Amino acid sequence: MEPGLLLIPGPVPLPPSVQAELGKPAMPHYGDAWVKAHSETREMLRYLWSAPDAHVFPIAGPGHAGLEAIAYTFLRPGDRVVVVSNGFFGERVREVLLTHRLKTDVVESAWGAGPDLPGLREALKSPARAVAVVHNETSTGITNPLEGIVEAAHAVDAAVIVDAVSSLGGISLPFAKLGVDVAFSASQKCIAAPAGISPVAVAPSLWESTDSQTVEGWYLNLYTWARYETEWGEWHPTPTTISSNLFYAFHRALSLLKEEGLEARIARHARGAARLRAGLGELGFRPLGPAGLLSNTVACFSPPDGVDANRLVRRLRDEHNIYISGGLGPLRGKTIRIGMMGTQSDPEIMDWLLKAIRASL
Repeated sequence: MEPGLLLIPGPVPLPPSVQAELGKPAMPHYGDAWVKAHSETREMLRYLWSAPDAHVFPIAGPGHAGLEAIAYTFLRPGDRVVVVSNGFFGERVREVLLTHRLKTDVVESAWGAGPDLPGLREALKSPARAVAVVHNETSTGITNPLEGIVEAAHAVDAAVIVDAVSSLGGISLPFAKLGVDVAFSASQKCIAAPAGISPVAVAPSLWESTDSQTVEGWYLNLYTWARYETEWGEWHPTPTTISSNLFYAFHRALSLLKEEGLEARIARHARGAARLRAGLGELGFRPLGPAGLLSNTVACFSPPDGVDANRLVRRLRDEHNIYISGGLGPLRGKTIRIGMMGTQSDPEIMDWLLKAIRASL
């Protein structure tokens, strides 16, 4: 497969130095070099989450391994969780939590709309263990403001679980300042690392208030990970074998992010997104949601009248070697989705894409 311009909502093309880590000979997943890289990775994750006191874990697995780890560690069968949903991945969160024998109630709003805060407050009149929300809804190109959700949840002593898969490292998410209790993300989006690691952050208050003896499971039990960090930390700080190439590539991607600076990277995402939105608007495309909620990492737009969304996706692929995505769920065939994350959040790349779209209409 010839590499093209990859602008789907993740994964993203890897920086050369990150790509190089994948081609190196396999190294041990223990020992001095590994312990040093693991320690540095944890410190960089605290920087990335803006949470210097959080418990952080680089869980080996896809983003949803992070969600499963959170469910196993901090929720118990029969707990009630209120899911704030306004898109495909809000529905996915509910689907995952249901498999953990939780009582899940959904506060739903239309795809493309913001979260229903009055509905959430009403739902929280009944006791709830937690509120779960997708920070950046990849299916609709909407960023859900978290302040009101955290305020409503904490007013009734409910923990806040945040899916930050397509926002961490590209959209401001000051974990500690906002008061988020636990969150997860994925390595292959704004961090610009290979898929396969789910960064998880846990607030000290949630960590200390949970009885570790009541957690089911072993690998996705975060207290297992913490125990290995403590008891085996001088030699083998993770509970199982992690691909050394994958981990060192993740470490390198975090190093590049820190070199750039978190605020600078977030600002770069904002500039690229603004360029794309302006160009699409000039071509007659319409964003799915209101201007104040539009994402800086994933764009979701309806094409101009008479332009078939799926045909446009195919033409960009076949004629320009550019990969974007179509809509999900009820938006299938009605919208296009464009990833603007990590290495691809660049105004020049957006201009290249816009030129190809103009030629494909």
